[in-house]
Amino acid sequence: MKRMSVALVVAGLLSVAIPSGAVHAAPESKSLDSVVKAIKKQFAKKSSVRFSVKRRGGPPAVWDIKASGVYRFRASGVYAADTTTISQEVGGTGRSREISIGREFYSQAYVRAEDGKYIWKSPSTVGKWSYGRNFAGVIWGEDLINGINPGFLKLGASHGATSADGGTFEGVKTTLHSGTVTVPELGMRQAGMFFGTEEEGGSWHGPITWKLWVGPDNLPRRFHTIMRFTTEDGEADTMTMNIIYRGWGKPVKITAPPKHLITDEW
Repeated sequence: MKRMSVALVVAGLLSVAIPSGAVHAAPESKSLDSVVKAIKKQFAKKSSVRFSVKRRGGPPAVWDIKASGVYRFRASGVYAADTTTISQEVGGTGRSREISIGREFYSQAYVRAEDGKYIWKSPSTVGKWSYGRNFAGVIWGEDLINGINPGFLKLGASHGATSADGGTFEGVKTTLHSGTVTVPELGMRQAGMFFGTEEEGGSWHGPITWKLWVGPDNLPRRFHTIMRFTTEDGEADTMTMNIIYRGWGKPVKITAPPKHLITDEW
């Protein structure tokens, strides 16, 4: 199962239902309003942003990853993504690349040993791309734990978020927004870590402690979270996640692989 983490073909990652509902909380903080507006303005402009992610810990160790890529937007949010992920797997290093455009999804992944031999590949021919459509776990949603997700920022604002001078990050003066919110469901799917605001029968629940650094334009520069995955038995595992955002609005292209390289093999 460890190797399958790279393939992103596990049913729970690709087809998980997107939770809905709302956690009851205090009135929303106004301090994040300008951030949400700035992000939605980028959505409306069909803009883009590059990102890098480091994730460590969590219930299964296979969730440790380093990833980088780019998001393209439309009015409703993230429309397309091109992501490369590196992970340490049993016997070698895993590498995957996933492209999602609307409801279309393309993936190629492998695990290689230190001697360069392939331990596992998906699809079985290197250079080919697996193809699928309408995988709920791939689609961007308001339930993702991400500093550019208005759904998460609104949730954070409704649970006593605070603001302070964030110092300088990569040469830019920032404002630091932060807070903690406890949710009845925590989990992971291909699009990222997600939260549920109602009891959905998930395996984990717990607090999310988050920090978001934004620039003078109110656009996110860095997002850091500590998630405490707690079971009904009271056992808990901690995950830390750090996301860096760069190049807001710079032109990028996300395109599907050539047709002759696409296969329905998983």
